[in-house]
Amino acid sequence: MRPRRTLPPAAPPAEQAWAPRAGDVISGQYVIQRLIGKGGMGAVVAAQQVPNGGHVAIKFLHPRLAGDARATERFFREAKATTLIRSEHVVRVFDVGKSEGGLPYIVMELLEGVDLGRLLDSGPLRIPDAVDFILQAAVGLATAHAAGIVHRDLKPSNLWLSQRPDGSSLVKVLDFGISKLSVDAEEDLKLTETQSIFGSPLYMSPEQIRSAKRVDFRTDIWATGIVLYELLTDALPFDADSAAAALAAITADAPASLVAIRPDAPPALEHAIAYCLEKDVNHRCPTLAELGRLLAPFASPIGRIAAEQLTRIPVPAVTTVAPATSAASLRYLGDGRATEAGFSTVSAARRPRGSPIFAVALGIGLACVIVGLVLLGVRLGTAPRPVVAAGPSSVAPLPSVASPVVTTVRPPVTAPPPVQIVAVGDAAPPAPVASASAEPASGQPTVKPTPRTGRYANGRD
Repeated sequence: MRPRRTLPPAAPPAEQAWAPRAGDVISGQYVIQRLIGKGGMGAVVAAQQVPNGGHVAIKFLHPRLAGDARATERFFREAKATTLIRSEHVVRVFDVGKSEGGLPYIVMELLEGVDLGRLLDSGPLRIPDAVDFILQAAVGLATAHAAGIVHRDLKPSNLWLSQRPDGSSLVKVLDFGISKLSVDAEEDLKLTETQSIFGSPLYMSPEQIRSAKRVDFRTDIWATGIVLYELLTDALPFDADSAAAALAAITADAPASLVAIRPDAPPALEHAIAYCLEKDVNHRCPTLAELGRLLAPFASPIGRIAAEQLTRIPVPAVTTVAPATSAASLRYLGDGRATEAGFSTVSAARRPRGSPIFAVALGIGLACVIVGLVLLGVRLGTAPRPVVAAGPSSVAPLPSVASPVVTTVRPPVTAPPPVQIVAVGDAAPPAPVASASAEPASGQPTVKPTPRTGRYANGRD
């Protein structure tokens, strides 16, 4: 079993006092109802709009970042990116602004449900469920790609499982805070430092490790393959106990075998994932529509509808990615916890994996990573997990802006109906929150790998 989740240490009183409180009025039109969650990068509250009574979630940037022009710009980029995407599979943003106290905020829809990272706390998913969720997320991503946006930070905690009015599952993509907007190429160059890495290391593509600003939509295809593998196995294809080891494994190692952990996985499903994880971007699965074609045989009727939708979404032009890895590009940026302001880390899988080839080719680069991690004070602790709020909104949309170790046997988990109140964004709950889960399905057993012991993956121990 996975190690028990531990709560982060209590923040000092000065840290606890900054979040808006129930009854506060923001910009004369949003009455705060309750705090949903709070973390190192900000807080999320539930609010009611005056005078129409619409219910929304409001994400606030932490005061210590509000005075940082670059952090504020990345915060607002999330709103800008999201308003460019018209899809039911992407969380909606309604408004942006600054509070009377100068805190930047984003107003977005309230969501009922649970993120897929939290769902994995109950173990790997059934194959049809995992494939369905990935195909729905792919529709949101493909729509973003058609609008010139690359997410660059896809992971289970950024995929939200909710329900449609008819009770069918609905997956939404969250957190476009570090997205790359091709419509703002010059601005993107300013915000993405030449020698910085943005994203969650265990989900990053080889080309993203080299240069976060020289990636195209195919980097999201890589991350989609990683997430699908994780949903099916509750493990990751590249083992690591640190950011440096993760980058080394991604760049040089082959992914761990899917069928070794999940014997009931068909070879064609493993092939589809391996196609997403081609290190040479020019040999990778070329489009999400093609991935949908490969995954459709393993999906439910709902998933097959999503696969068909993918064929109707325009595919953007690709960017040529240089094969060489720059050692100077491997400097990790961030405090080890943040996605809200545009950079984050995740905990790792079970053990580091090395490669003589990588040691020769990228030794200097890894040294830069390790030094950067030490100097920047990266903490290998549990990152705050999103918490989501529920309820419809009547707010008008904002106008568009131009070989693993096999141990115990554990059955896959059937996706539960949404039962947890959570908030969109990277905020930790103010009190322990029970994971939303369902009783394990009684279908075929799934062989589960040794639990993760690293503390560097997806905000989960």
